[in-house]
Amino acid sequence: MEKGMFWLKKIHLRLETVLGRLDALPLWWSGLLLAGVVFLPYVLMGEESVFPIHDQLDETLMTYVLNARHLAETIEQFPELLGGLPVSGFQPSAVLFIPLYALMPAFAAFVVQYLTVFLAGFFGMYLCVKELTKSSILAAVTAGAFCMLPLPPIYGLSAAGVPLLLWCFLCLHKKRNILMSFLLILFFGLSTHLVLIGYVVLGFWGLALLFQLFKRRKNGWLWLGFVWLMAVYVVVNRNLFVELVLGRSSYVSHREELVNGAMPFWNTVAEVFLNSAQHADSYHKALILPILVILAAGGILYGKMGADVRKRYKMALAGLLILMGIALLYGFCKWQPVVDFKNGCEGFLRYFQLERFYWLYPAGWLLEFALCCTLWWGGRHRTLKVLAAVLLLLPTLQEIKMNSYLYMSVNQLNNGSGITGYVTWKSYYAEDLMQELEDAIGKDMASIKVAHLGMSPAPALMHGFYTADGYSNNYPLEYKHRFRRVIERELEKSPETAGYFDTWGSRCYLFNGATGNAWMLGKGQRIVYENLELDLSALKELGCDYIFSCGEIVGAEKLGLEPMGYFETQDSYWGVWLYGL
Repeated sequence: MEKGMFWLKKIHLRLETVLGRLDALPLWWSGLLLAGVVFLPYVLMGEESVFPIHDQLDETLMTYVLNARHLAETIEQFPELLGGLPVSGFQPSAVLFIPLYALMPAFAAFVVQYLTVFLAGFFGMYLCVKELTKSSILAAVTAGAFCMLPLPPIYGLSAAGVPLLLWCFLCLHKKRNILMSFLLILFFGLSTHLVLIGYVVLGFWGLALLFQLFKRRKNGWLWLGFVWLMAVYVVVNRNLFVELVLGRSSYVSHREELVNGAMPFWNTVAEVFLNSAQHADSYHKALILPILVILAAGGILYGKMGADVRKRYKMALAGLLILMGIALLYGFCKWQPVVDFKNGCEGFLRYFQLERFYWLYPAGWLLEFALCCTLWWGGRHRTLKVLAAVLLLLPTLQEIKMNSYLYMSVNQLNNGSGITGYVTWKSYYAEDLMQELEDAIGKDMASIKVAHLGMSPAPALMHGFYTADGYSNNYPLEYKHRFRRVIERELEKSPETAGYFDTWGSRCYLFNGATGNAWMLGKGQRIVYENLELDLSALKELGCDYIFSCGEIVGAEKLGLEPMGYFETQDSYWGVWLYGL
């Protein structure tokens, strides 16, 4: 027994020594190892890889592709979709990545973009946590969890880059790493969008500057950093600033008919506080109770804390209040009186989404957890403290793992779409199928336009077809009204679909009474369209020449359509009936 206790004590002391040394060593290299594991499946699978399609492959990716196609040109419109979409209506979320799509195939460009976002997320969080806590272990673990979150890489660093910008702010605050900070601020500004996260980070930075003025502290580097980031956003979003400040817009946006929807205030606040919201999944719910318990215990023991621990406690407490405030702000923005006010406005006030402060949640909750852990991190019993931190984080790590892109990739690699149900990049864009359709039509793609019934226009756009329909969050209202004439009688058959199109309308598709607003009807679903009442004359006025339909149109000849055959390939997700107008 005594011999066993001796060896246990010896192992414990050795662990304490190893963890103490490890905590002081730089562990940034672990991010490179993690990236190697995460991105290996994409190397092995290539275009058989899977990514979430909604708002990524079906829309935002095309903003990069089309901007890249016209990179060397000066144009006012993209002729490829929606009757000629003004350039300001199809801007990517991160202009820095546009050249990638001009230099390499879209799949390779997307993976490189994702890798850049992944590494920026890891190193930003690592540097930030290391700066705030001085712990390499906490920094590496927190950074690993953060970069594995399924934050859409198509939005660049809008969520993943928040810790990196915070690190730059901390460096400027401490007047060190000045050049590196300004370079990274430039990187952040070019890799994000003003309306997604820019106004959020500028708002917090501005509040910090006001606090400095109130405290009569002078730090010119912080002011220069703020001005530098603002200048980057002004240059990148100059068209947006011209429209907002000078009111010089070449068209009336379809967003003028956007109807904001109200939500119950306290239910919404609770939902966001517990689960975050769209495109900013943080899976932090299991962290809330430990954070509250640690902060409550810290409040009781506050008088016994050292000066450094007190400072970190105040930071953690302020962080929690900010996270609570973000949930309250979201609830306020969705509150009925506020929604009624917005719906009564015109222009920017009608469709501006102030509630997007919740994009800080993925970084905010993990930073909050790291700060809380560091309140009891130092001193003796380091092994137990590391074990406790890992156990507290374990439920969140499990959630992140099950929802990560890595899990999707490994699942697809092991089982295939037949079991997973995932749609691969190759099957979604279906290049071989699109080529067959091009060959069947036999005309220059730039000289014709196609529209889609029950399927996304993105594959056709990727191939090079011009489309009468499309997905854009800012296209001319006049075109929406003209397109509505095409589907008017079909919308009368489905009030829900009519509401979807009329009160939002960013998906300008051939919606109908049979399949509603569905746009992912694959070849295995055997769709048949009967009694279809599209206004084909109105569709012809939009320049449309052909329809790609996911289902057979019964009585197509009587409608004035020319059936041109059915097309599918082994790898394609789609089966397409081709009709000429």
